[in-house]
Amino acid sequence: MNSRAFSATSSDEKRKNTSLKRLDAAGRPLYNAAAILTGDGSNNVEIEGSAAGPVPFAMNEVLSRGKRMVVRVVLLQAGCAALVASVFLVLKGSSPALAALVGGLIVAAGSAVMGWRAFKPGIAGGATLTTAMYAGVALKWLWFALAMYLAIARLKLDAAPLLIGIVVTQLGYWVGLVRLK
Repeated sequence: MNSRAFSATSSDEKRKNTSLKRLDAAGRPLYNAAAILTGDGSNNVEIEGSAAGPVPFAMNEVLSRGKRMVVRVVLLQAGCAALVASVFLVLKGSSPALAALVGGLIVAAGSAVMGWRAFKPGIAGGATLTTAMYAGVALKWLWFALAMYLAIARLKLDAAPLLIGIVVTQLGYWVGLVRLK
């Protein structure tokens, strides 16, 4: 008897003894390896044929972590917009401060729209998530172009403070993506 046959038989016996339950998909399978839920109630999953053993099954946290990240980024961007607007208010006056605030809020609202659209499908296949991400980015840029047009052409806001508000708030986006443990 070769070692492969022995290890397969040994792992089959382990599965029978630990009362593992197969996770069967209702429709088309989303993954290319069958997952087996361990019977100890720990939300651990064992991939069939894997030597790694049980691994944590953390898919239920993905949506809440993503939504928390979007909220964190948008709030940080709104804070950056308020900060740059208050600096302009002290140094230049109310009109440039309003332009900087509007520029920052344009970016924050665009990030909120992108995050909403990107996380809308929930846990799904790669093609669905890719489409949602592209749609989110497209909506963000559409919002950005429309809001910039309205701010400069219709509301006649100062362009320099508006752009400075956009840049400073966009830096808040990158800081917001950092996950502190």
